[in-house]
Amino acid sequence: MARKPTDTVQLKLRFSEGLRRRLEREAKRHGTSLNTEIVSILEKAFHRSDDIQERAKAVAAALGDELVNEIVKAAEERNIFNYAAKTTEG
Repeated sequence: MARKPTDTVQLKLRFSEGLRRRLEREAKRHGTSLNTEIVSILEKAFHRSDDIQERAKAVAAALGDELVNEIVKAAEERNIFNYAAKTTEG
């Protein structure tokens, strides 16, 4: 049976002890579980990436400039927007 987008699934991850400790500190600071903190961070990263992509597309459409459209297309192909979202996390 295929999973639905609303299904909750388990996933085993491997990452450094340093990252685990950082995630634990952030979870404690926010009063959440480690799982909730990780899910929250991932959701925020995707939302930021989506927002950046939408703003870039709006600028390209408003300018009607082929060069801007080509830049947006190239960035999407190279997943630049996800990188930009990561670098803007505070």
